Amino acid sequence: MKNDVPEKVADTLKEIGMTPSQAGWNCHGTYVLLHKALEKVAVHRKIVFKEPTILECNSDKKVVSLLVTGNMGDKSEWSIGEASPSNNKNSYPYAMAEKRAKDRVILKLVGLHGDVYAEDEADAFKEERPADIKGGTIDNGSEETKEDPPKDDPPKEIMKIKEVKSGKVENINLKEDVANIKQVFLTFMPEDSIEELRSFKNSNAEALKTLKELDAMAFGEVSTAFIARADKIKSKEQGE
Repeated sequence: MKNDVPEKVADTLKEIGMTPSQAGWNCHGTYVLLHKALEKVAVHRKIVFKEPTILECNSDKKVVSLLVTGNMGDKSEWSIGEASPSNNKNSYPYAMAEKRAKDRVILKLVGLHGDVYAEDEADAFKEERPADIKGGTIDNGSEETKEDPPKDDPPKEIMKIKEVKSGKVENINLKEDVANIKQVFLTFMPEDSIEELRSFKNSNAEALKTLKELDAMAFGEVSTAFIARADKIKSKEQGE
């Protein structure tokens, strides 16, 4: 790592026990920080995020725009995260939009905005990530480090969603991709009333917990979809 990393960036990383060479890389003169490093900074600085505001949501076109607000003590900052086929290659536009917005808010709150960039700001950053930088975001939107088991390791038995019956997602042990869980939620999420939506979410609390443990990004996408669906129902009820 070159010695051109801003001093306040190095000092901030020192607070979370990371060095500039562990937390990011120099991309043609621009220092880029890993998302996981920024998450650690947020926890250390006790940054709290409010529920995002959905500005644009089109699952079919994979276009998402979110407004995210964060607070650090009495300081507040906001930013917009956007994801679309033109600026996002992975299959999780909701999660990517959220990560981009949150990362920008973190950088603003800790005073690093403009000095460095987050890895998810542009695909070009990730494409230039050195092989020895661990924990970067990979193309499917999840976090993977070099300590992860080999790809050919047999999957573990985990709780998976099989089908929806009477408004409740039934769980059984299956060796399936977590995308199945996410897809069931997105497909069967009620849209007629807030009460039905709330009941559906409460009935499937265990499945949501399982999804969160298996894939935080997919869980974030489902959580965002619940918020968007609630806003849509409220607008419909108000005749908007």
